[in-house]
Amino acid sequence: MTFFVTNGTSTSNRVVQGALVAPDEIVFVDRNCHKSLEQAFTLDHGIPVYMVPTRNRYGILGPIPQHEMEPETLAKKLADHPLASKAKNKTPAAAVVTNSTYDGVCYDAVHSEELLGQTVNTIHYDEAWYGYAKFNPMYAGRFGMHEDTRPAGDRPTVITTQSTHKLLAALSQASMIHIKNGKHPLDHALFNEAFMMHASTSPQYGIIASLDVSSKMMDMGGNALMQESIDEAIRFRQMMARACGELDICKLGDWWFHAWQPDTVIMPDGKKVPFADADPEVLAHNPGCWVLRPGDVWHGFPDMSENWAMLDPIKVTVLTPGMNDDGTHAEFGIPAAVVLAYLDTKGIINEKSGDYNILFLFSMGVTKGKWGTLMSALFDFKTLFDKNTPLEEVLPDLVKAYPNRYGGMTLQTLAKEMHQYIKSTRQTQLANEACAVMPVPVMKPADAYRYIVKGQVEHVPVDKMANRIVATGVVPYPPGIPMLMPGENAGKADGPILMYLKTLQEFDRRFPGFAHDTHGVEAIDGTYYVYCIKE
Repeated sequence: MTFFVTNGTSTSNRVVQGALVAPDEIVFVDRNCHKSLEQAFTLDHGIPVYMVPTRNRYGILGPIPQHEMEPETLAKKLADHPLASKAKNKTPAAAVVTNSTYDGVCYDAVHSEELLGQTVNTIHYDEAWYGYAKFNPMYAGRFGMHEDTRPAGDRPTVITTQSTHKLLAALSQASMIHIKNGKHPLDHALFNEAFMMHASTSPQYGIIASLDVSSKMMDMGGNALMQESIDEAIRFRQMMARACGELDICKLGDWWFHAWQPDTVIMPDGKKVPFADADPEVLAHNPGCWVLRPGDVWHGFPDMSENWAMLDPIKVTVLTPGMNDDGTHAEFGIPAAVVLAYLDTKGIINEKSGDYNILFLFSMGVTKGKWGTLMSALFDFKTLFDKNTPLEEVLPDLVKAYPNRYGGMTLQTLAKEMHQYIKSTRQTQLANEACAVMPVPVMKPADAYRYIVKGQVEHVPVDKMANRIVATGVVPYPPGIPMLMPGENAGKADGPILMYLKTLQEFDRRFPGFAHDTHGVEAIDGTYYVYCIKE
């Protein structure tokens, strides 16, 4: 079954959860879920129990480890969870997994279904950024609607939600829901009731038409279109890897940007070669080149099982200097925020970024001319940086907006100040630690929302949030992953969550024009405030 949705995958996620989960039922959820899932639990009064994903030294989002999906682990989570352990119905309604992750890590969907299917009857893959996977053999077995020859009674029902507008040719807000029935089949008419609850009686027919056009495009030429995207992404990746040697820009002690990708690749003949020298045809057609192997330093995920996850070639993360392989900050660094400010002046827009990483999507239509513009801009930034160019020449609008802060400053000085602040506060490590700990859930998201409706909440400065129950989610953007869910305890004043928020607050005060966007947090005169339930 397929449903066309005209107001985004946020709505698709709410539709699916509304069709699966009744009040006080349990859902296993990827902690790196999108905030639309938080909203779904608020609407359906479900009890989310989280599977904890990994992050690497750059803050790049990795997969949920394989052991987190095993029946024994999930059973222990239920027993230890303050709310789930008290639920009348201990049978979980579903499991939710984000595939691929926002940084392009794709699961072995076949294996993840085998694991989760031992505990739940229905699996919901949020594939918002992954609607193209069916159309190229590179992604075989790594998406929810993969070919499955098992009898329906031997496998879970699988649902995928996809933002057709993100990486395919459809208008904004175009989305799809796909259902592959298994041992717990969903009735079309009953699922449609949940769908209609979120649908408008005045649909935007242009969006519906664009979904039809996009579907036909992929049906007729999806393989070729996706192959072109993969090929262009590989050309860019290899150019980044070759730049130091071939263009002689990385002399002894010099710096350059790098792409997050394997350092070496094993060719079909068993020979290991540097990524820059690998045959592009092999890279473009052999998924094994992109698998995150246990023990490899480049990906930075120590808890990795064999063949569990693969890097999507078209999601290219550019790394800026600043992090060592062991997760500590290097002496020299150029925070991504400084690079992004320059790229913005050139009209180059990224998808998301961290302290020292920038994600670019090589979707359909990204040609050599387009990624060549990005490459040129990176070269130009390096030249301007090495010349220690005044900010008035590099970021004139920033200096004009904040003359007292940035007037007379150079590009190197700004990067050095920002890097030293991030390093001294351990900002990157704090972000990882904040997302690795699970806050104590005091009440369901739906119960926390009741306090908002009744106005029984108050704005609390982050410095006074210790052990307070948040009424709204705290969600750093992009990509929109909750750090605190409604109804959770914010923890100790010196705990990683509040320490991280305080670090961001001080960063925003010190570097105006580079403020962070965190939903659920309101900055008033430089102070972070969050709605908490009145005591």
